[in-house]
Amino acid sequence: MKTSGGFLCLLFVVIIWGTNWLVIKDALESSPPLFFTGVRLLGGAIAIGAARLCLGYPLQLGCDRKGRLVAVGLLQMAGGLGLSLAGLQYLDVGTSALIFYTMPLWLVAIEWTIDRQKQSLLDVVALTCGMLGLGLLASGAIPVATSHGILGIALLSMAAFSWALGTWIHKRAPGDSNVWNRTIFQLATSGVVVIVASLLLERRLDWTQLPILAWPIAFNCIVATGLAFVAWYRALSSISTQIASQSLVLIPVVALVAAAVLQQEAPTARVVLACVLIIVGVTIAIWHAGGQRSRSL
Repeated sequence: MKTSGGFLCLLFVVIIWGTNWLVIKDALESSPPLFFTGVRLLGGAIAIGAARLCLGYPLQLGCDRKGRLVAVGLLQMAGGLGLSLAGLQYLDVGTSALIFYTMPLWLVAIEWTIDRQKQSLLDVVALTCGMLGLGLLASGAIPVATSHGILGIALLSMAAFSWALGTWIHKRAPGDSNVWNRTIFQLATSGVVVIVASLLLERRLDWTQLPILAWPIAFNCIVATGLAFVAWYRALSSISTQIASQSLVLIPVVALVAAAVLQQEAPTARVVLACVLIIVGVTIAIWHAGGQRSRSL
């Protein structure tokens, strides 16, 4: 029963995070990307804190190793989410989600380059599949969206790399702080940084657009961040990390299907082939990483 509940939570996360790409894409027509990201992060911190209080848990703001937590939060939440929303302006929903979820491939490349970690044949195959998929997307973006397509791919690739680098730092020096307190702390600090960056770099928000943004902001703060993180950690408590992580590969597929059904963004044969290559590469990377962890225990 506990395992089935974990899979239901995981299914909720995949569907919500997949369809949320459409919600964000619509919101970007009325909001600068960094401003929306900052509000989403701060709202998510409030939503998770409120959920913890409602569940009867005390809210503790103190966290150990704040410097490392800030660095990881800025790379994953500020850099990863902020750059991904900036890139989403220039690409369709399905392609954007597909590029963003190449994160495990970038992690393999970082470990290969920085740690001089010896890579197996499976790692090489995974990285090759992922890079071929990105190459297909890049070559297809040139005639369709000119320089904007390339800019979108570059920003989303940077977002995926930023998230992977944050993961690499976290793996090098894992902390013992409570995961909930850590998440709230990282969301709040990253949100403040992104809001400041928005004020310095972006056009000012047209405040008459706030009624339009009320729904996507509420959905992202309460559902896509608050409830989804609760469901994610509930799933991890009853399902192996490897299975849960591998299931996230389905998120760009959900985004592609949702965009095709709701917004008539029919994927081309090139995008479908790139999707297959990237998903195969990410799946191999996650599966092999999980196998290595199991053998080391």
